[in-house]
Amino acid sequence: MWNRHLKNRFVYTQYKIMGFKGQITDLLLNDRSQNLILRGLTIVAKFLLSILIVKNLGIYEMGVFGIFQTTATILIYVLGFDFYTFNTREILKENAKRLNYYITNQIAFHGLVYLIVLPMAGFLFLFGVVDLEYAIFFYGILIAEHISQELYRVLIVLKKSVIASIVLFVRSGFWIVVLYLFWSINDINKSLDTILFLWLVGALLSVVMGIKYVNVKISFEMLDKKWIRKGIYTAVPFFISTIFYKTMEFSGRYFLDYYSSKEAVGVFTFFYGISNTLFVFVHATVIIVMSPYIVESVTKGIERFNHVFNDYKKQVLKNTLIGFVIGAICIYPFLHFLNDPTLSENVIVFFILLLATFLFCCSYIPHYKLYAFKNDKKLLFASIFGATINLMFNFILVPDYGVFGASVAQAMGMLALLLSKVYWHKKFKYV
Repeated sequence: MWNRHLKNRFVYTQYKIMGFKGQITDLLLNDRSQNLILRGLTIVAKFLLSILIVKNLGIYEMGVFGIFQTTATILIYVLGFDFYTFNTREILKENAKRLNYYITNQIAFHGLVYLIVLPMAGFLFLFGVVDLEYAIFFYGILIAEHISQELYRVLIVLKKSVIASIVLFVRSGFWIVVLYLFWSINDINKSLDTILFLWLVGALLSVVMGIKYVNVKISFEMLDKKWIRKGIYTAVPFFISTIFYKTMEFSGRYFLDYYSSKEAVGVFTFFYGISNTLFVFVHATVIIVMSPYIVESVTKGIERFNHVFNDYKKQVLKNTLIGFVIGAICIYPFLHFLNDPTLSENVIVFFILLLATFLFCCSYIPHYKLYAFKNDKKLLFASIFGATINLMFNFILVPDYGVFGASVAQAMGMLALLLSKVYWHKKFKYV
Protein backbone atom coordinates (compact mmCIF):
# COMPACT_ATOMS: atom_id res chain seq x y z
CA MET A 1 0.00 0.00 0.00
CA TRP A 2 2.79 2.43 1.01
CA ASN A 3 4.81 1.57 -2.11
CA ARG A 4 1.76 2.11 -4.31
CA HIS A 5 1.17 5.50 -2.66
CA LEU A 6 4.77 6.53 -3.29
CA LYS A 7 4.53 5.36 -6.89
CA ASN A 8 1.31 7.30 -7.49
CA ARG A 9 2.84 10.37 -5.85
CA PHE A 10 5.92 10.06 -8.07
CA VAL A 11 3.80 9.73 -11.22
CA TYR A 12 1.71 12.75 -10.21
CA THR A 13 4.83 14.80 -9.53
CA GLN A 14 6.29 13.80 -12.91
CA TYR A 15 3.01 14.75 -14.56
CA LYS A 16 3.06 18.20 -12.92
CA ILE A 17 6.70 18.74 -13.95
CA MET A 18 5.94 17.72 -17.54
CA GLY A 19 2.92 20.03 -17.54
CA PHE A 20 5.02 22.92 -16.24
CA LYS A 21 7.68 22.25 -18.89
CA GLY A 22 4.94 22.18 -21.51
CA GLN A 23 3.66 25.56 -20.35
CA ILE A 24 7.17 27.04 -20.49
CA THR A 25 7.68 25.57 -23.97
CA ASP A 26 4.34 26.96 -25.17
CA LEU A 27 5.25 30.35 -23.72
CA LEU A 28 8.64 30.43 -25.46
CA LEU A 29 7.07 29.32 -28.75
CA ASN A 30 4.43 32.05 -28.54
CA ASP A 31 4.91 34.84 -31.11
CA ARG A 32 4.55 37.57 -28.52
CA SER A 33 7.15 35.99 -26.26
CA GLN A 34 9.60 35.52 -29.11
CA ASN A 35 9.07 39.09 -30.27
CA LEU A 36 9.59 40.30 -26.71
CA ILE A 37 12.85 38.34 -26.37
CA LEU A 38 14.19 39.57 -29.70
CA ARG A 39 13.17 43.17 -29.05
CA GLY A 40 14.60 42.83 -25.55
CA LEU A 41 17.94 41.80 -27.05
CA THR A 42 17.76 44.74 -29.45
CA ILE A 43 17.05 47.14 -26.58
CA VAL A 44 19.97 45.72 -24.58
CA ALA A 45 22.21 46.13 -27.63
CA LYS A 46 21.16 49.78 -28.04
CA PHE A 47 21.88 50.36 -24.36
CA LEU A 48 25.26 48.78 -24.97
CA LEU A 49 25.95 51.10 -27.90
CA SER A 50 25.18 54.16 -25.78
CA ILE A 51 27.51 52.87 -23.08
CA LEU A 52 30.29 52.11 -25.57
CA ILE A 53 30.13 55.57 -27.14
CA VAL A 54 29.96 57.46 -23.82
CA LYS A 55 32.64 55.33 -22.14
CA ASN A 56 35.08 55.11 -25.06
CA LEU A 57 34.45 58.19 -27.21
CA GLY A 58 32.73 60.74 -24.96
CA ILE A 59 29.62 62.92 -24.99
CA TYR A 60 30.86 65.04 -27.91
CA GLU A 61 31.13 61.99 -30.20
CA MET A 62 27.70 60.92 -28.95
CA GLY A 63 26.46 64.24 -30.30
CA VAL A 64 28.16 63.73 -33.68
CA PHE A 65 26.70 60.24 -33.90
CA GLY A 66 23.28 61.58 -32.87
CA ILE A 67 23.20 64.10 -35.73
CA PHE A 68 24.38 61.43 -38.22
CA GLN A 69 21.78 58.93 -37.00
CA THR A 70 18.98 61.50 -36.93
CA THR A 71 19.68 62.77 -40.45
CA ALA A 72 19.91 59.24 -41.86
CA THR A 73 16.64 58.27 -40.15
CA ILE A 74 14.77 61.25 -41.59
CA LEU A 75 16.02 60.46 -45.10
CA ILE A 76 15.05 56.80 -44.69
CA TYR A 77 11.48 57.94 -44.19
CA VAL A 78 11.76 60.27 -47.18
CA LEU A 79 12.90 57.34 -49.35
CA GLY A 80 10.01 55.25 -48.06
CA PHE A 81 7.45 58.03 -48.60
CA ASP A 82 5.16 55.97 -46.35
CA PHE A 83 4.16 54.00 -49.45
CA TYR A 84 3.88 50.91 -47.24
CA THR A 85 0.67 52.33 -45.70
CA PHE A 86 -1.04 51.94 -49.06
CA ASN A 87 0.63 48.64 -49.88
CA THR A 88 -0.36 47.14 -46.52
CA ARG A 89 -4.05 47.76 -47.12
CA GLU A 90 -3.78 46.42 -50.65
CA ILE A 91 -2.12 43.17 -49.54
CA LEU A 92 -4.61 42.63 -46.69
CA LYS A 93 -7.77 43.49 -48.60
CA GLU A 94 -10.22 40.86 -49.82
CA ASN A 95 -9.55 39.55 -53.33
CA ALA A 96 -5.98 40.84 -53.21
CA LYS A 97 -3.62 40.05 -56.07
CA ARG A 98 -0.47 37.98 -55.66
CA LEU A 99 2.27 39.42 -53.47
CA ASN A 100 4.67 39.59 -56.45
CA TYR A 101 2.49 42.25 -58.05
CA TYR A 102 2.58 44.58 -55.03
CA ILE A 103 6.29 44.17 -54.31
CA THR A 104 7.27 44.72 -57.94
CA ASN A 105 5.37 47.99 -58.13
CA GLN A 106 6.65 49.12 -54.75
CA ILE A 107 10.25 48.54 -55.91
CA ALA A 108 9.57 50.55 -59.06
CA PHE A 109 8.21 53.42 -56.99
CA HIS A 110 11.17 53.47 -54.59
CA GLY A 111 13.60 53.33 -57.51
CA LEU A 112 12.10 56.58 -58.81
CA VAL A 113 12.37 58.19 -55.37
CA TYR A 114 16.04 57.12 -55.12
CA LEU A 115 16.82 58.92 -58.38
CA ILE A 116 15.39 62.15 -56.95
CA VAL A 117 16.41 62.05 -53.28
CA LEU A 118 19.91 60.54 -53.24
CA PRO A 119 21.55 63.26 -55.38
CA MET A 120 19.80 65.96 -53.33
CA ALA A 121 21.22 64.45 -50.13
CA GLY A 122 24.60 65.78 -51.22
CA PHE A 123 23.54 69.21 -49.94
CA LEU A 124 23.76 67.81 -46.39
CA PHE A 125 27.54 67.62 -46.77
CA LEU A 126 27.71 70.96 -48.55
CA PHE A 127 26.01 72.72 -45.61
CA GLY A 128 27.90 70.74 -42.98
CA VAL A 129 24.92 68.92 -41.48
CA VAL A 130 26.93 65.69 -41.81
CA ASP A 131 30.72 65.69 -42.14
CA LEU A 132 31.94 64.89 -45.65
CA GLU A 133 34.32 62.22 -44.31
CA TYR A 134 31.28 60.06 -43.49
CA ALA A 135 29.66 60.37 -46.95
CA ILE A 136 30.28 56.76 -48.08
CA PHE A 137 28.99 55.34 -44.81
CA PHE A 138 26.02 57.71 -44.91
CA TYR A 139 24.83 56.64 -48.36
CA GLY A 140 25.50 52.94 -47.71
CA ILE A 141 23.66 52.92 -44.39
CA LEU A 142 20.83 55.03 -45.80
CA ILE A 143 20.10 52.61 -48.67
CA ALA A 144 20.60 49.39 -46.69
CA GLU A 145 18.50 50.61 -43.74
CA HIS A 146 15.67 51.69 -46.00
CA ILE A 147 15.51 48.38 -47.88
CA SER A 148 15.68 46.46 -44.60
CA GLN A 149 12.88 48.57 -43.12
CA GLU A 150 10.59 47.93 -46.10
CA LEU A 151 11.28 44.18 -45.89
CA TYR A 152 10.54 44.30 -42.17
CA ARG A 153 7.17 45.90 -42.87
CA VAL A 154 6.26 43.34 -45.51
CA LEU A 155 7.11 40.52 -43.10
CA ILE A 156 4.76 42.04 -40.50
CA VAL A 157 1.95 42.28 -43.06
CA LEU A 158 2.56 38.62 -43.93
CA LYS A 159 2.17 37.91 -40.17
CA LYS A 160 5.77 36.74 -39.89
CA SER A 161 6.36 39.00 -36.90
CA VAL A 162 9.05 36.80 -35.35
CA ILE A 163 11.10 36.75 -38.57
CA ALA A 164 10.58 40.52 -38.78
CA SER A 165 11.97 40.90 -35.25
CA ILE A 166 14.99 38.76 -36.16
CA VAL A 167 15.65 40.97 -39.18
CA LEU A 168 15.36 44.02 -36.92
CA PHE A 169 17.76 42.52 -34.39
CA VAL A 170 20.37 41.82 -37.07
CA ARG A 171 19.95 45.40 -38.36
CA SER A 172 19.89 47.17 -34.99
CA GLY A 173 21.42 44.84 -32.40
CA PHE A 174 23.70 42.06 -33.58
CA TRP A 175 26.38 44.34 -35.01
CA ILE A 176 26.54 46.22 -31.69
CA VAL A 177 27.42 42.97 -29.91
CA VAL A 178 30.16 42.43 -32.50
CA LEU A 179 31.37 45.99 -31.86
CA TYR A 180 31.57 45.29 -28.12
CA LEU A 181 33.59 42.11 -28.69
CA PHE A 182 35.85 43.87 -31.18
CA TRP A 183 36.56 46.80 -28.87
CA SER A 184 37.08 44.47 -25.92
CA ILE A 185 40.06 42.82 -27.61
CA ASN A 186 41.32 45.74 -29.73
CA ASP A 187 41.95 49.22 -28.32
CA ILE A 188 43.29 50.70 -31.58
CA ASN A 189 40.13 51.15 -33.64
CA LYS A 190 37.85 52.82 -31.10
CA SER A 191 36.37 55.43 -33.41
CA LEU A 192 33.12 56.51 -35.01
CA ASP A 193 34.32 54.97 -38.28
CA THR A 194 34.29 51.50 -36.70
CA ILE A 195 30.73 52.01 -35.46
CA LEU A 196 29.49 53.16 -38.87
CA PHE A 197 31.24 50.31 -40.68
CA LEU A 198 29.67 47.63 -38.47
CA TRP A 199 26.30 49.37 -38.68
CA LEU A 200 26.50 49.14 -42.47
CA VAL A 201 27.44 45.45 -42.31
CA GLY A 202 24.51 44.71 -39.96
CA ALA A 203 22.06 46.54 -42.22
CA LEU A 204 23.29 44.64 -45.30
CA LEU A 205 22.99 41.28 -43.52
CA SER A 206 19.42 42.10 -42.48
CA VAL A 207 18.57 42.89 -46.13
CA VAL A 208 19.87 39.47 -47.24
CA MET A 209 17.83 37.74 -44.52
CA GLY A 210 14.68 39.75 -45.29
CA ILE A 211 14.85 38.96 -49.01
CA LYS A 212 15.15 35.26 -48.19
CA TYR A 213 11.96 35.20 -46.11
CA VAL A 214 9.82 37.53 -48.24
CA ASN A 215 10.66 35.26 -51.17
CA VAL A 216 8.93 36.87 -54.16
CA LYS A 217 9.76 36.86 -57.85
CA ILE A 218 10.09 40.33 -59.33
CA SER A 219 8.80 40.83 -62.86
CA PHE A 220 8.43 44.32 -64.29
CA GLU A 221 5.86 42.96 -66.73
CA MET A 222 3.49 43.44 -63.79
CA LEU A 223 4.31 47.15 -63.63
CA ASP A 224 1.11 49.13 -63.08
CA LYS A 225 1.61 52.90 -63.33
CA LYS A 226 -2.01 53.59 -62.46
CA TRP A 227 -1.70 51.59 -59.22
CA ILE A 228 1.54 53.41 -58.33
CA ARG A 229 -0.13 56.81 -58.90
CA LYS A 230 -3.01 55.73 -56.68
CA GLY A 231 -0.48 54.65 -54.05
CA ILE A 232 1.32 58.00 -54.16
CA TYR A 233 -1.96 59.87 -53.75
CA THR A 234 -2.92 57.65 -50.80
CA ALA A 235 0.52 57.82 -49.17
CA VAL A 236 0.92 61.61 -49.34
CA PRO A 237 -1.04 62.41 -46.13
CA PHE A 238 0.78 59.61 -44.29
CA PHE A 239 4.14 60.84 -45.54
CA ILE A 240 3.45 64.43 -44.49
CA SER A 241 2.22 63.10 -41.16
CA THR A 242 5.43 61.08 -40.70
CA ILE A 243 7.60 64.08 -41.49
CA PHE A 244 5.79 66.02 -38.77
CA TYR A 245 6.19 63.06 -36.41
CA LYS A 246 9.92 63.06 -37.10
CA THR A 247 9.97 66.81 -36.60
CA MET A 248 8.70 66.23 -33.07
CA GLU A 249 11.13 63.40 -32.52
CA PHE A 250 14.31 64.99 -33.86
CA SER A 251 13.95 68.77 -34.04
CA GLY A 252 15.34 69.20 -30.54
CA ARG A 253 18.73 67.83 -31.62
CA TYR A 254 19.07 70.33 -34.45
CA PHE A 255 18.00 73.20 -32.18
CA LEU A 256 20.59 72.11 -29.62
CA ASP A 257 23.25 71.76 -32.31
CA TYR A 258 22.54 75.33 -33.45
CA TYR A 259 21.99 77.08 -30.11
CA SER A 260 24.22 75.01 -27.84
CA SER A 261 26.84 72.33 -28.57
CA LYS A 262 27.51 68.78 -29.69
CA GLU A 263 27.76 67.83 -26.01
CA ALA A 264 24.18 69.04 -25.48
CA VAL A 265 23.09 66.99 -28.51
CA GLY A 266 24.93 64.02 -27.00
CA VAL A 267 23.05 64.30 -23.69
CA PHE A 268 19.68 64.62 -25.44
CA THR A 269 20.48 61.75 -27.84
CA PHE A 270 21.59 59.51 -24.98
CA PHE A 271 18.51 60.05 -22.84
CA TYR A 272 16.16 59.94 -25.82
CA GLY A 273 17.60 56.59 -26.89
CA ILE A 274 16.97 55.14 -23.44
CA SER A 275 13.48 56.58 -23.03
CA ASN A 276 12.49 55.43 -26.52
CA THR A 277 12.99 51.82 -25.48
CA LEU A 278 9.55 52.15 -23.90
CA PHE A 279 8.03 52.58 -27.36
CA VAL A 280 10.23 49.80 -28.76
CA PHE A 281 8.91 47.51 -26.02
CA VAL A 282 5.24 48.38 -26.65
CA HIS A 283 5.71 48.20 -30.42
CA ALA A 284 7.29 44.75 -30.17
CA THR A 285 4.87 43.18 -27.74
CA VAL A 286 1.60 44.67 -29.00
CA ILE A 287 1.61 46.91 -32.06
CA ILE A 288 3.47 44.78 -34.63
CA VAL A 289 1.62 41.66 -33.52
CA MET A 290 -1.92 43.07 -33.45
CA SER A 291 -1.92 45.86 -36.09
CA PRO A 292 -2.51 43.51 -39.09
CA TYR A 293 -5.48 41.95 -37.25
CA ILE A 294 -6.96 45.38 -36.48
CA VAL A 295 -6.86 46.39 -40.15
CA GLU A 296 -8.17 42.99 -41.25
CA SER A 297 -11.04 42.96 -38.70
CA VAL A 298 -12.64 46.05 -40.28
CA THR A 299 -13.84 43.86 -43.16
CA LYS A 300 -15.44 41.39 -40.72
CA GLY A 301 -17.95 43.70 -39.05
CA ILE A 302 -17.95 46.27 -36.27
CA GLU A 303 -18.44 43.70 -33.49
CA ARG A 304 -15.35 41.76 -34.53
CA PHE A 305 -13.39 44.99 -34.88
CA ASN A 306 -14.41 46.24 -31.42
CA HIS A 307 -13.36 42.92 -29.88
CA VAL A 308 -9.90 43.03 -31.48
CA PHE A 309 -9.44 46.75 -30.84
CA ASN A 310 -10.44 46.58 -27.15
CA ASP A 311 -7.90 43.81 -26.60
CA TYR A 312 -5.29 45.93 -28.37
CA LYS A 313 -6.14 48.98 -26.22
CA LYS A 314 -5.78 47.04 -22.97
CA GLN A 315 -2.47 45.53 -24.04
CA VAL A 316 -1.02 48.91 -25.08
CA LEU A 317 -1.98 50.54 -21.77
CA LYS A 318 -0.72 47.65 -19.66
CA ASN A 319 2.63 47.30 -21.40
CA THR A 320 3.17 51.08 -21.52
CA LEU A 321 2.70 51.31 -17.74
CA ILE A 322 4.99 48.34 -17.13
CA GLY A 323 7.71 49.79 -19.37
CA PHE A 324 7.40 53.24 -17.78
CA VAL A 325 7.87 51.89 -14.25
CA ILE A 326 10.84 49.72 -15.25
CA GLY A 327 12.51 52.67 -16.99
CA ALA A 328 12.02 54.99 -14.00
CA ILE A 329 13.47 52.41 -11.60
CA CYS A 330 16.49 51.43 -13.70
CA ILE A 331 17.84 54.84 -14.71
CA TYR A 332 19.72 55.63 -11.49
CA PRO A 333 21.70 52.35 -11.30
CA PHE A 334 22.48 52.77 -14.99
CA LEU A 335 23.85 56.31 -14.50
CA HIS A 336 25.80 55.19 -11.45
CA PHE A 337 27.46 52.53 -13.61
CA LEU A 338 28.36 55.06 -16.33
CA ASN A 339 29.73 57.51 -13.74
CA ASP A 340 29.40 60.49 -16.09
CA PRO A 341 28.75 63.77 -14.21
CA THR A 342 27.17 65.50 -17.22
CA LEU A 343 24.53 62.78 -17.61
CA SER A 344 23.83 62.57 -13.87
CA GLU A 345 23.31 66.33 -13.65
CA ASN A 346 20.71 66.17 -16.44
CA VAL A 347 18.73 63.13 -15.24
CA ILE A 348 15.52 65.23 -15.19
CA VAL A 349 15.78 65.29 -18.98
CA PHE A 350 15.36 61.50 -19.01
CA PHE A 351 12.17 61.60 -16.95
CA ILE A 352 10.63 64.29 -19.17
CA LEU A 353 11.52 62.31 -22.31
CA LEU A 354 10.17 59.12 -20.71
CA LEU A 355 6.88 60.95 -20.09
CA ALA A 356 6.90 62.11 -23.72
CA THR A 357 7.36 58.52 -24.88
CA PHE A 358 4.55 57.38 -22.57
CA LEU A 359 2.21 59.90 -24.23
CA PHE A 360 3.38 58.80 -27.68
CA CYS A 361 2.62 55.14 -26.91
CA CYS A 362 -0.86 56.07 -25.69
CA SER A 363 -1.47 58.01 -28.90
CA TYR A 364 -1.25 54.74 -30.81
CA ILE A 365 -4.59 53.65 -29.35
CA PRO A 366 -6.77 56.20 -31.19
CA HIS A 367 -4.21 56.16 -34.04
CA TYR A 368 -5.02 52.62 -35.17
CA LYS A 369 -8.76 53.11 -35.00
CA LEU A 370 -8.47 56.16 -37.24
CA TYR A 371 -6.04 54.31 -39.51
CA ALA A 372 -8.17 51.17 -39.79
CA PHE A 373 -11.19 53.25 -40.93
CA LYS A 374 -9.01 55.24 -43.37
CA ASN A 375 -9.26 58.57 -41.54
CA ASP A 376 -5.86 59.50 -42.91
CA LYS A 377 -6.43 63.25 -42.97
CA LYS A 378 -7.31 63.25 -39.28
CA LEU A 379 -3.97 61.63 -38.50
CA LEU A 380 -2.31 64.26 -40.66
CA PHE A 381 -4.01 67.09 -38.77
CA ALA A 382 -2.96 65.54 -35.46
CA SER A 383 0.70 65.29 -36.48
CA ILE A 384 0.74 68.87 -37.83
CA PHE A 385 -0.69 70.15 -34.56
CA GLY A 386 1.80 68.17 -32.47
CA ALA A 387 4.78 69.28 -34.57
CA THR A 388 3.67 72.92 -34.45
CA ILE A 389 3.50 72.84 -30.64
CA ASN A 390 6.89 71.08 -30.51
CA LEU A 391 8.61 73.64 -32.76
CA MET A 392 7.04 76.55 -30.91
CA PHE A 393 8.35 75.34 -27.54
CA ASN A 394 11.77 74.55 -29.05
CA PHE A 395 12.02 78.12 -30.36
CA ILE A 396 11.01 79.52 -26.97
CA LEU A 397 12.89 77.21 -24.60
CA VAL A 398 16.06 75.83 -26.21
CA PRO A 399 18.00 79.14 -26.56
CA ASP A 400 17.73 79.79 -22.80
CA TYR A 401 17.20 76.34 -21.24
CA GLY A 402 19.17 74.04 -23.55
CA VAL A 403 18.62 70.30 -23.09
CA PHE A 404 15.92 70.81 -20.48
CA GLY A 405 13.99 73.06 -22.88
CA ALA A 406 14.29 70.56 -25.72
CA SER A 407 12.92 67.76 -23.53
CA VAL A 408 9.95 69.89 -22.42
CA ALA A 409 9.24 70.77 -26.07
CA GLN A 410 9.25 67.03 -26.86
CA ALA A 411 6.73 66.29 -24.11
CA MET A 412 4.44 69.18 -25.08
CA GLY A 413 4.46 68.06 -28.71
CA MET A 414 3.54 64.48 -27.77
CA LEU A 415 0.77 65.68 -25.45
CA ALA A 416 -0.68 67.80 -28.27
CA LEU A 417 -0.45 64.79 -30.60
CA LEU A 418 -2.29 62.52 -28.16
CA LEU A 419 -5.06 65.03 -27.40
CA SER A 420 -5.69 65.78 -31.07
CA LYS A 421 -5.93 62.07 -31.95
CA VAL A 422 -8.34 61.51 -29.08
CA TYR A 423 -10.41 64.47 -30.29
CA TRP A 424 -10.70 63.16 -33.86
CA HIS A 425 -11.26 59.61 -32.62
CA LYS A 426 -14.25 60.70 -30.48
CA LYS A 427 -15.64 63.00 -33.14
CA PHE A 428 -15.71 60.34 -35.86
CA LYS A 429 -18.73 58.00 -35.92
CA TYR A 430 -17.81 54.37 -36.55
CA VAL A 431 -20.44 52.32 -38.33
